[in-house]
Amino acid sequence: MHGINSVRLTISRLSRRLRATALISALTLGCAATAINSTAINASESIINQSGEADNSCVAPNLWYNPADMGVIDGNKFIKKAAKSHVVLLGEHHAQGDHQRWELHTLTALHAHNPNMAIGFEMFPRKVQPVLDKWIAGELSEAEFLEQSNWQKYWNFDAKYYLPLFHFARMNQIPIHALNVSRELVKKVRKEGWENIAEADREGVSDPAPPGEGYKNLLISIYQQHGTHKPGAKKVAKDTKADLESAGFKRFLQGQTLWDAAMAQIIYQQTQKDPTLLFVGVMGSGHVVNGYGIPDQLHALGQKDITTMIAWHDDFGCEGVDKTFADAIIGMTMQGEAAQQKPKLGVYLEEDDGKVSIAKLVEGSVAEASGLEKGDIFVKAAGKEIKRMIEVISIVQRTRHGTWLPLLIKRGDKEIEVVARFAPLEEDE
Repeated sequence: MHGINSVRLTISRLSRRLRATALISALTLGCAATAINSTAINASESIINQSGEADNSCVAPNLWYNPADMGVIDGNKFIKKAAKSHVVLLGEHHAQGDHQRWELHTLTALHAHNPNMAIGFEMFPRKVQPVLDKWIAGELSEAEFLEQSNWQKYWNFDAKYYLPLFHFARMNQIPIHALNVSRELVKKVRKEGWENIAEADREGVSDPAPPGEGYKNLLISIYQQHGTHKPGAKKVAKDTKADLESAGFKRFLQGQTLWDAAMAQIIYQQTQKDPTLLFVGVMGSGHVVNGYGIPDQLHALGQKDITTMIAWHDDFGCEGVDKTFADAIIGMTMQGEAAQQKPKLGVYLEEDDGKVSIAKLVEGSVAEASGLEKGDIFVKAAGKEIKRMIEVISIVQRTRHGTWLPLLIKRGDKEIEVVARFAPLEEDE
């Protein structure tokens, strides 16, 4: 994929950095900023390729690819081989119907080759594991399962995308595991540092392995974008060097690696208990892509028999894809609501102590045109009281093109009513 001359190589590396940055932004949901301005509006995407000009010509729907050369491979043969691994990681964009349908078919195929399977989900914190056990035992209805697992609190994406996966596990009596930790723990680590978290408050997580330089380089760009630097300010080498050594970035990095390590440790523990077990993890692509995140943490623990698969999304773009991206890329057919272009508000959000504020506005966005400003706190959106970032995301996602979204904003000591006006979709001639 890399070109011969150095200019093309530089562009390729830059594009790969940007692509991975978009994915890693998914990990900052706890209290750092995320964007409401991508084609599929959810917590997993950042503001990148917003012009729609990303090159996706290297991937066609329903085909499997080897990222090393983007050659088409036999998906059935790949799955058969993957089923012999100890760990398989499936990277998704959240609440994208075609991604979860692919996961269901892949789980079915893997189970056919190796029925000694367990499935781990990023969507659940560890504390709800007893609820997951009751679900598999057939003791709970759908409604009881979602209520007792606090689905709306911890995940809040529409459960319809994931229920088929949960039903598949129950029908086949496949154990499912809660991989995540609470949002409160991640938030506390980012504020206080991992070393200052009491053992009793660590939710069973041991010290994460230090992240590699590649992961650090990706995360520092996110930290600079949402941290101490002014939005849009040019970063120079001395800024990056200082930020890498700053206490703030070190705590931010600990929060990110905590997420990855928590999931990796559950996976490792289960594979150690049963060396013949096939453990399949379902999580956002940002935890898997380029071998960073969970694969890095698993390697540090001693588990290196890992196969990674990434469901393609138009946010990626073909530039810079190489053998480090994943073991396989799967082309998706964007259907129905997942394929429809979503409204773009054009803001980065921060969530802290039940308050959702604007960290940054995108130039030329609906937010800017509506008079929203950096630092504004969302009080209500469409008449609903706002306490969490995901609530803003969900409301914007449900807004139709060509309609208005009423917002109540707190700016300083005043509450201000703002109307976000979304333009109609332009139809192809």
